[in-house]
Amino acid sequence: MVRANPPALANWMLDHLTPAGHEDALAGDLLEEFRAGRSAAWYWRQVLGALLFEWIKHFRKRNREPELATTSGLTLHWTTEDSHSLQSFAGFLVGAGLVNALIASILLCRLPDGRVPSLQGLLLRATIYVALAALAGVAGARFYWNRSRSTFRTHPPVPFIVFALTCATGWVWVPAAVLLSRQDSPASPLIAALASALLAIGLRRVIPSAPASEESEIPQELFEQTLRIPPFETHAYLITLCLYAGVYAMENKVNLFAAVWLSAASFLFAWKRTLAPAMIFSNAQVKTQARSRLLRIASVAVVFTMVALLFGAARRGGTGNALAASKVPTTKTAPNAASEIYGYQSIILWPPPQKDRIEAPLPANPVVLAPGSTRPLVIRFDGPYWYFQVPNHGPGLHAHQAHGIPTALDIRTNNPMPLTMEADQTLSTPIPLARCREIQLDIQNRDNQPGPIAIALFLTDSTAPGKPVLNLGEQPVVSSQPGQFRFKSAPVNETLHFTVPARANIKNFNEITVLFLPEIEHVDLGIKIAVEDFALLPR
Repeated sequence: MVRANPPALANWMLDHLTPAGHEDALAGDLLEEFRAGRSAAWYWRQVLGALLFEWIKHFRKRNREPELATTSGLTLHWTTEDSHSLQSFAGFLVGAGLVNALIASILLCRLPDGRVPSLQGLLLRATIYVALAALAGVAGARFYWNRSRSTFRTHPPVPFIVFALTCATGWVWVPAAVLLSRQDSPASPLIAALASALLAIGLRRVIPSAPASEESEIPQELFEQTLRIPPFETHAYLITLCLYAGVYAMENKVNLFAAVWLSAASFLFAWKRTLAPAMIFSNAQVKTQARSRLLRIASVAVVFTMVALLFGAARRGGTGNALAASKVPTTKTAPNAASEIYGYQSIILWPPPQKDRIEAPLPANPVVLAPGSTRPLVIRFDGPYWYFQVPNHGPGLHAHQAHGIPTALDIRTNNPMPLTMEADQTLSTPIPLARCREIQLDIQNRDNQPGPIAIALFLTDSTAPGKPVLNLGEQPVVSSQPGQFRFKSAPVNETLHFTVPARANIKNFNEITVLFLPEIEHVDLGIKIAVEDFALLPR
């Protein structure tokens, strides 16, 4: 009896055209079926069907399980364990870079010292802050990348330059968030959430995801997929809890914790909603895309940082650049022709005239401040109080002028812009800076709004080119500090001490400016603190 043999061409196709890694015992099974009585046509149909089935599985697995070219020229087959390990490794590096960027921003990001900084100066300062945060983050990530013993350091599926450029899209927002958090601004958590979302989207697009399991690629039976139970995922519950916690923290004005919770929620949401790339592009193409994306996002981050500097300096009287609308509710006002609202755009409040007081003019040579002298020079305050809002750095030519003292008036804004309050004293004769070692400021505090208040003192030489300004720093008003605050039925007298340096950018001063620095509780209210006099102590 002659044994039947299957078609030789079909056997050759089965042996040589099966995709690599998909060989099995199909040839032996089909040979037994053929010798049991199957026809050659049946054998051809089985061979072609098996080849088609194996190639479909091969291409579906290839799309979900890409082969990643490493820097050493080797080829790695990506698995679920590799994906989870890489995500953990990348998360550690992102955290290290974020901590470095935070430390650099907290130590280096400061508001400008000048009372009226220029927009060009603010733009340059914001650019430097953003660049420093990005470089600090890259340095922190690189430090732990070099010290790591992970296999991804020697054979990284994502080059470090691509990883660093991607992470920098989140680190560049740290200066704006830090500056706004110092001002207790509710925008700080929102900036942190935006940065986390952009960081998650960028990382998701460069970090390979875990491949799907082979069992779920092609169903063996009709409607088999409808019987599968979807895996349980907890990210939706975590996102919801983080959102609730972040909103609750913002309602209680705990912006630091709100930033943490909202950042976690936005990162998880963006990570889950962003699809991993279907294919891995060349390193040059990925670098170009990461570089251009970083430039676009960093430009926006510079603008946000500049705005944070602008508002921070405005609260300290540093820029003064925004629309104003202050009003005195106890005084009858007229509609503003420009804005058609009731109130004044700015106010100049002069002290009540002193008819019975006669003071001698300041002598041309203040011998009382001569070296060796111990008698202070006392100057009673008789200048105006300025009330204005950003973007103005003064009350302007059309300010409403009135007589009164701040402790007896209620002055507030009728828009959300912060109110700036200054007291300006002009001297008839310039005072040499080298002859004054300290200025004592006597004030009366009748402010009953809870919240700490500080006072800054500035000396100006209006006779010198550019009118240079010397900042003597700020001192807290003790009766407004937590633990010292009490309801005041009568003004409380205090004396603040400001040290004058022997050498500075000015040699003389003929103007003294008192700047009131309240916390967030006072942003729309005029401070009820009156300036009594200045005592200049000789050196």
